[in-house]
Amino acid sequence: MLTDPSAGAGQAVALGLAAAAVWGAADFSGGLAARRAAPAYVIFVAHGLSLAVLLAIVIAHHVPPPKQVIYGLLSGVVGAAGLAALYGALARGLMGLTAALAGVVTAALPVVVSWVREGHAGGLKLAGFGVAALAIWLVAYSPADATRQPQKRGRTWIWLAVTAGLCFGSMLVLMRAAALESVVWALTLTRIASTSAGAAASLALGLHARAAMGKTGANTGVAWKRMLPLAVLAGLFDTTGNWLYTLASLAGRLDVAAVVSSLYPAGTIVLAAIFLKERTRRSQLVGMGLAVAAVALIAA
Repeated sequence: MLTDPSAGAGQAVALGLAAAAVWGAADFSGGLAARRAAPAYVIFVAHGLSLAVLLAIVIAHHVPPPKQVIYGLLSGVVGAAGLAALYGALARGLMGLTAALAGVVTAALPVVVSWVREGHAGGLKLAGFGVAALAIWLVAYSPADATRQPQKRGRTWIWLAVTAGLCFGSMLVLMRAAALESVVWALTLTRIASTSAGAAASLALGLHARAAMGKTGANTGVAWKRMLPLAVLAGLFDTTGNWLYTLASLAGRLDVAAVVSSLYPAGTIVLAAIFLKERTRRSQLVGMGLAVAAVALIAA
């Protein structure tokens, strides 16, 4: 058990930053995979592979299952629901606004829960949380979305983005609760639920595609060879990020781990700039600078 609170906070920040970096890589890989196949197939492959690895670990090391499994399963269920809501919002074309709003809500919910359970985090950390929320918004926000006509965008995307953020924030809270008994089982139970959801969605899509092929004769199959390597990477990165976040949440405060880990969009943007040569906007650079300032405040 840690006896120095500052040491625990520093460890939580370091692990949270590592989780953010790995999650950024997971989203980058998963986003590329989703350009080659429906997101449901990507989730099924990515989460199914990581589930197999986690099951092998618990079997090889004879890790007994925890007494309380509901938190782990619930974290997987709400995580899958969050993905469904997020993809529903993204399908409406407002990707930047959706990612920004969902990201801020994701970070905010664990802060509220942590303050109720653990008390106020302190002035500097509170300032750091606010700066981090602004950084997430600037990194993910797309000015092009703001120019769209209100009648075209509607209001549905707002509720979907908020729902996604609430689900992801709940997943972070539940994952920590599940990990109090066993970290590896918390990750395994989360993957059991999310893989099951991905399998069900993939089956539904496959049946629909087969029916469409029978009616039109068009080939609606999945480009497995193009999608599979990227989905595998996404699954490995995502599971590693979950593990690092869980360790961060156990090492220190929940709000610190969750907010720092939620800076992951910066990693995605950096990878897109490096590998896809996507131009980084000035507001994104400002957001990345604010992210560094936020980490300094939170770690103080």
